[in-house]
Amino acid sequence: MSKIQKALDAIRGGQQEGAAGRSLPAEDSQLRNGRPKYEARKRRGSVVGNTAVADELPSPSVETIEPRQHISVSLDDLASIGLSPGASHREQISDQFRRIKRPLLQTAFETRFTVGDNPNVIMMASALPGAGKSFCALNLAQSISMERDTGAVLVDADVLKPNISRALGLQDKTGLIDYLLDPEMELADILVQTDLQDIVVIPAGHPHPESTELLASRRMRELVTELAQLYGGRVVVFDTPPLLITNEAQVLARNMGQIVFVIEARVSSQESALRALALLDRDKPINAILNKSKSANTFGYHSDDYGYYPYHTKGDKYKKGNKDEPAGEE
Repeated sequence: MSKIQKALDAIRGGQQEGAAGRSLPAEDSQLRNGRPKYEARKRRGSVVGNTAVADELPSPSVETIEPRQHISVSLDDLASIGLSPGASHREQISDQFRRIKRPLLQTAFETRFTVGDNPNVIMMASALPGAGKSFCALNLAQSISMERDTGAVLVDADVLKPNISRALGLQDKTGLIDYLLDPEMELADILVQTDLQDIVVIPAGHPHPESTELLASRRMRELVTELAQLYGGRVVVFDTPPLLITNEAQVLARNMGQIVFVIEARVSSQESALRALALLDRDKPINAILNKSKSANTFGYHSDDYGYYPYHTKGDKYKKGNKDEPAGEE
């Protein structure tokens, strides 16, 4: 057993022990953090948020927000730059992310245990560049949006290297950093509706020399809370910078409800992974994906290695035109 796996197992054991000690009484299990128990909600058209059908399903007592921008997304274009699997591997990777998302949805919406604030907000993290966290963030959001009862909001918080924003043609659009700079800006100004499984995207915004301070600001904390509550029936996925390269990811981690740690197979060192894990709050649920993995029987997912719940997850990706070697952009 590797040191990385031992560290993850230790985190998982401590989390499960703590969660067991904080289980809610049966009569109180309908509420967590003041939010009603998750109910199945149907999405309607391109309206952001999950609204209930009258006299059928309850809805959160919040208003939904209509994005002011709409874009079309081509999976082939995303595959050409390494952020989506090619057509020949699309179903295989889709099936892997179906397994990856299950414990995350369980943590986000099950009310048997308390797991802290914003359980439906997920941070995609890595120790160093190149692990494939942007690939995992985008494909996880897409997989979650395929659920019948929920959807996804994808936030490009990797403000120094906004791969998702660039891939979607949003690199010059108003986004997260602009919102944090301008207290008069409304959330609707930075929401972008896509036709990719109804995913709503928040671009990174324009570069700023004080990005760390902006991401550590009270306005950022309020934004995370607002997203978590406004989209109580959706999962909010944050793509963040590498933990060991910049300070931004460490700052963001404090506001996240769950963390998914992406490890690059055969490249990420134990030392770097352990150093990055040491920067994370061990009270938060932490899952791990071993990305770019290759075995004799399958690429990517294996069921017996890492994770917070019994579902232990790994992912994989490929460069277009190179079907045998796992690769891709950050």
